[in-house]
Amino acid sequence: MIYQRALSNAGPPASGKRNERKLFFIKEFTKLLYENICRSLFEKDKLLFSMLMCLMIMAEEEGRLDQREVRFMMTGGTSVDMEKPNPTGEGGWMSDKIWSGVL
Repeated sequence: MIYQRALSNAGPPASGKRNERKLFFIKEFTKLLYENICRSLFEKDKLLFSMLMCLMIMAEEEGRLDQREVRFMMTGGTSVDMEKPNPTGEGGWMSDKIWSGVL
């Protein structure tokens, strides 16, 4: 059903514009897939699904996804040395781990 809707939205093929229609179809299919899957997800899971879908799209395009950046986004900074002390003090509202991530 999603595939058929994306095809009908793409319209009839125009002469010489086959590649443009293919790109439009891919974007339309991706949008319809996202919308239909998000309807069945809990609100807390939609952000994770969006991020995974974005990473998959970026991975398909050459040079758009740096594995080091993805690893940093997933794990966070692992630096132990803090250049500046935590401004909220010991036991403040911001933990030392969060402060080191800000730096």
